[in-house]
Amino acid sequence: MVRKLRLVVGGLAALAAFLLVTAMACDGGEGDGEVTPTPGSPEVQEQLRQMVLQLKDLPSGVILAEEFFVTAEESAVESADREARLAQLQEWGYILGYDATYQANPEVLSQTGLILATSTASLYGSEEGAEASFADAVETARTTDWADLFGGAQEVQVEEEEMANPPPVDEMLWLRVTAKAAPEVGIGEETFANDIALFRQGPARASLMVVWTMDDGISDFMQQLARAQAQHLMDALP
Repeated sequence: MVRKLRLVVGGLAALAAFLLVTAMACDGGEGDGEVTPTPGSPEVQEQLRQMVLQLKDLPSGVILAEEFFVTAEESAVESADREARLAQLQEWGYILGYDATYQANPEVLSQTGLILATSTASLYGSEEGAEASFADAVETARTTDWADLFGGAQEVQVEEEEMANPPPVDEMLWLRVTAKAAPEVGIGEETFANDIALFRQGPARASLMVVWTMDDGISDFMQQLARAQAQHLMDALP
């Protein structure tokens, strides 16, 4: 089990970084009505916390491993053109982003295949800003060379999934990236799944990345988690 985790952490390090940067950099806002355009305000921070996946949505034994807020300046740091990215975020009206990462213990991993879940949310000053951020994130997800990110994988596949009775958020995309371990890794033909769900609701954009060991039941569980985050978004921004 530890070797599996090492493979995922090593092989997915670039993926996780990409997703976090994408999620942060594509969020922002200035407030429309109920949204206060002050990044440090407790109201904005609490609203963002309520938009992500909550610990209660996950199996017992999962812990909140990390959480942090992201300003526009911090979001732009990892970009190849920092100034251009910051200008883009400001054009979208980026207010503040929030990331929460949950990690499963070995028992949860063995029972469900769940390894890691990263849930993000960000606020913009208008629906138009959130729409532009969502479109940018979708384009990035669809055009990323996932095989290149999984250097230790023998086979990588990317599929755009459809959810039965999808949650009624304004916009949503669900991608599944599967990666089969290369023989030299030494753990057999273990296959890992990485589900990426992107959401937009009003002036907010959110994302959910879930890393699993491949199992027949993960699609149902992923849909459950995606619906949970979508509901949190709709509750926060009805």
